[in-house]
Parts: sequence; structure tokens; C-alpha cells
Amino acid sequence: MERLTAHEAGSDTRAKTRALQLSLSANGVAAVAKLVLALVTGSTAVLAEVGHSASDLLASLIALIAVRKAAAPADRSHPFGHERYENVSGVAEGAVILLVSGFVIATSILSFGRRPDHSALGVVTMLASASLIALAAYHVARVARDTRSPALGAEAAHLRTDVWTSLGVAVALGLVALTGVAAFDQLVAIGIALFTAAIGIRLIARGVRVLVDEAVPVEEVDIIRDVLARADPAVVRGYHRLRARRSGPVRHIDLHLMVDSDTSVGRAHQITDGIEAEIEHRLPDADVVIHVEPDDHRPERDSTLL
Repeated sequence: MERLTAHEAGSDTRAKTRALQLSLSANGVAAVAKLVLALVTGSTAVLAEVGHSASDLLASLIALIAVRKAAAPADRSHPFGHERYENVSGVAEGAVILLVSGFVIATSILSFGRRPDHSALGVVTMLASASLIALAAYHVARVARDTRSPALGAEAAHLRTDVWTSLGVAVALGLVALTGVAAFDQLVAIGIALFTAAIGIRLIARGVRVLVDEAVPVEEVDIIRDVLARADPAVVRGYHRLRARRSGPVRHIDLHLMVDSDTSVGRAHQITDGIEAEIEHRLPDADVVIHVEPDDHRPERDSTLL
């Protein structure tokens, strides 16, 4: 498999770590600002945002630990590597979001109709918080794309959610100031909680699909099939037991390749090396294992995905 060199892997890990440290710092500043604002205004929507930022802080810490664990090389107890720690972190982050969302909904219902104070100050503070988090989200999302990191992808999703919910709170406080209707505060808080709960559910579902060895998307399977279809037909007679799954950013692919029974070991090895290299070129971070068997070892010559 054409995996990253030790230098490249270390560079990726450092980039991920710096991005998560930036996220932690931005979330920490935003959480403190929102907490002070919640105490000053008594706003339920702002209190919801305090809980949201607190959950983001915890999620960032979970992701940071997961990224460092996932960077560890394969060992005797983890022969396929530690990449799935990133998927575990996504599930944990989603669970934290769901818990906080439930707390916010309960708090909003209990305080329904209470009018916040100093709404104008709240609007300014929430807009400033949204701007800070938006900058952090942009950077984390870029690193997530460059390193194909599920943990950073989940972190970027959290940050983007925080931007929208902060803007929502600013709108709610503005509406309260303009109309005098206190219920806007609690209604927006409930809306934020439902929105973030949906994000949490998606994160859990995405992580669980990898943890239970769900196959890679059909589009990726089609790429593998296309590479196999281009192999030398004079030698390659078919394949079976094609399996592909994800672990963190890595795709684990294995299959049985049927070759003409008169093919030399050296020629079969050369062909499988070429197939592996092409799959790894078209599907980055792929770990391909091909088992070669003579064509007469399997009477039915089909190409099935099992």
C-alpha cells in the first residue's frame, strides 16, 4: 500500500493537532464570553449557546485525544492500525451534543416567557462570537480536507453549527428588543437545540457505520471494479470476494484474483502490484491486499462483491 511516509504522517498529525488547538482556543473564548453574557442578560438562548460551546470544548478535547491515538502505528494488538479512534471520537462528540441539546430544551421550557436584559449587548457579543468561530471553522475544515480526517471533519461540523446558532441567538435578542416579545428567546433556544441534536445524530450514525464495517460507497467500489476490468485479460480471468471498508481515513480493500493457471509467480506478482498501485492512486489512503489463485481453482468465473 502506498501509505504516507513517517515524515508525511507526522506532518499530518501536527497539522491536525494545531487545528484542534485552534478550535479549543476559539471555543474557550466563545464559551467564557457567552457565560458572562448569560449571567448579565438572563437569556435562555444565550444559556443554550453556553451549553453548546461547552459541548464543543469537550468535543474538541475528545477529537484531540483521538487524533493522537489514531496516529500511533500498527502494533501486535492493533494490526490494522489505530485510525478508528477518529471514528469513535465522532460518536462520542455526537452523544455529547445530544445530551446538551436535551438540557437546553428542558431549560427553555421551564423558563418560557422570561425576558432577557441588555439585548443590544447580547446581539453584539453573539455576532463577535460567530465571526471568531467562523474563522476557526474555515481553517479546521481545510485541514480536514487535506488530511482526510473524520475527527476534524466532525469538529468542523460542530464549529459551523456554532456559527449558525450564534447568529440565531443574535436574531432572537434583536427580535426581543424590537417587539418586546420574550418568547422569541426561548423559541430560538429550542430551535438551536433541535438543530444541534440533528447534527449529533448524524455524527453518531456516520461513526457507527464505520465501526460496524459498512462497505465503502458504491462509487468507490465501481472504481475498484474499473481497475480490475483493465487488467491483462490474457492473464486475469476474474475475481471474487471483493471487500472494502473504512477505518478512519484509510480504506482496507481485499480480493481474490483468478489468473491463468499457467502464469508464473513472478508475472502474477507483477500484475497484482500494478492493480494495487492503480487502486491506491485512484483511492487515496487505500490498503489493498490481493490473494492470487489459479483460474481452475474456482469453476464459476464470475466477479462478485461478497
